[in-house]
Amino acid sequence: MKSLKFVSALSLLCGILTLSSCLGEGGNTLSVYTTGSIYKTNTGDSYLYLDRIGLSVTSAELRSENFEEGDRLLATTTIDFDNQGTQLSNAIYNATISGIHQFDCDNCIYDNTQTTFQSDTVPSLYSIEPFINYRKDDTILTFAYVKYEVKSGNPGSLKLVQPKTFDMETKTDTLYLIYDKGNIKESKSSDYISFKLPQYPVNTDINVVVRYQAATSNFSVGGSDKISRYFSFTYNRPETLN
Repeated sequence: MKSLKFVSALSLLCGILTLSSCLGEGGNTLSVYTTGSIYKTNTGDSYLYLDRIGLSVTSAELRSENFEEGDRLLATTTIDFDNQGTQLSNAIYNATISGIHQFDCDNCIYDNTQTTFQSDTVPSLYSIEPFINYRKDDTILTFAYVKYEVKSGNPGSLKLVQPKTFDMETKTDTLYLIYDKGNIKESKSSDYISFKLPQYPVNTDINVVVRYQAATSNFSVGGSDKISRYFSFTYNRPETLN
C-alpha cells in the first residue's frame, strides 16, 4: 500500500511554481514542489526525476514504497547538497521527499470513430501551462486541472484521443482531450494527469483540443471556435529514437 497523502487543491495547482534555495554560511540546499517520474536503478531502487528541474532524487521513504517505473508523483523535495552521505549512484541525490501525491499516467487512445469533438466541460484548467516531458521510453503531456467529485455511480474521466492517423505530409496532428464529468456533486477537486503521446516518426506540431471554463484560467490558448479551445505544442523527436 502506497502511503500517499491528500494535497489541497491550491497546493496541487501551485505545484512546480515553488522553488527556493539557501546558499552561503555553509548552507547549500534546494527546496522545490513539483511533479516528477519514477525510475529504477540497476539494483531496483526507486528514484524520482524532477520535471523541468532536471535532478534525480531519492529517500529511504521513497524506496520503501511499491512504486513502478514510470509512475507520476507530485511532492515537496528538499536537497541538502552538503550532507549527501552515500548516494545510490552518481547524480542521484539523497533528499527529504514529503507530501507525496501519485496521479495518473495514461496512454493516448487511437479512435477513428471520434469524427467530431464531443466533451463535457472541464471545470477549469489552471495557470500551470500543459508541458511535454521526454522520458527514457516515452514522451508525456501533463495537465493540471479541476474535476467534479463523484456523488455516486460512475466517476468522471479524462482521456486523450487521436481521432485519425498521423499526417506525414503536413507533420501535424490533432488530439482531443475528452472529459466525462460522471455523476457529479457540487464540490470539486484538483489534480494532475499525464498522457503518453504517440511516438511520432518526425518532429510534429500538435494541437490539443479541449473544452474548459476559460474564465477561471490564467493563460492564453492557441485559438477558439466558441465551442472548444486548443493548445499547440511541438514534439521534437528524440535523437535516441532515430
